[in-house]
Amino acid sequence: MIAWLESLPTLAAAFLIVGGFVVSTLAMGYLVAAHTSKAIRLEHNDRAGFILAVIGVVYAVLLAFVAIGTWERFNQAEARSYEEAEALATVYRDAESFPNPEKLQTMLQAYVRSVINDEWPRMRHGERAAASNALLEAADRYVRHLPVASAGVADVHAQMLSAMDTALADRETRLTIDFIGINSIMWTVLVAGAYITVAFTYLFGFERTLMQQLMIGGLSLTIGLVLFLVVGLDYPFRGSIAVGPDAFYTLLESWHVNPG
Repeated sequence: MIAWLESLPTLAAAFLIVGGFVVSTLAMGYLVAAHTSKAIRLEHNDRAGFILAVIGVVYAVLLAFVAIGTWERFNQAEARSYEEAEALATVYRDAESFPNPEKLQTMLQAYVRSVINDEWPRMRHGERAAASNALLEAADRYVRHLPVASAGVADVHAQMLSAMDTALADRETRLTIDFIGINSIMWTVLVAGAYITVAFTYLFGFERTLMQQLMIGGLSLTIGLVLFLVVGLDYPFRGSIAVGPDAFYTLLESWHVNPG
């Protein structure tokens, strides 16, 4: 279900998640009002307020931690993409210190093209690209067997090895992040907690039903928006809100290479 929501366009997903939550909670309020006495609800307002405060704080803390965690993971995914591209740029530049640099540079170009044209579309569907991994591993092996003829070249070679290790680590982290999302138990707690929090507000008595619907509708809208944010950022490389291969496009532009 969550994967299906993430595959929708941003506006459609927002309409379903936020609109669906607001409408369903307002309908729930209508049922509560129809089956309970307003006088009884008014009588217990003071005591219900203390319990709602506890419920609200517990759910707010949980929702905030989840939202911040998904946002940090999204930022980490984007940062790893740029760090990987920077490491490849270092290897590409330092290749000039060795004979026949065009061979290594061509291997790196092929890898970056594969990431853009093959791996990124696969990542949007939760898949890996074996071809991209093979190309980077081949480039790494080539770097490790480059001839070192002097102490100066040895320093450059050490820098290239470090950059390749960084690129490999960043790539693995990038792919791992794409497969790690909020598990089903957490989603169950988030959704159930949202409905429980809003449902409890209907136990308060209001003199005017319209004011009750407006205030509780605003609460539902706020919670729905945060849930939509969590859904949108849960898998950083999937859905309409996703990290793109901009870092690798920029890398090819700096090399004056066509991405096609």
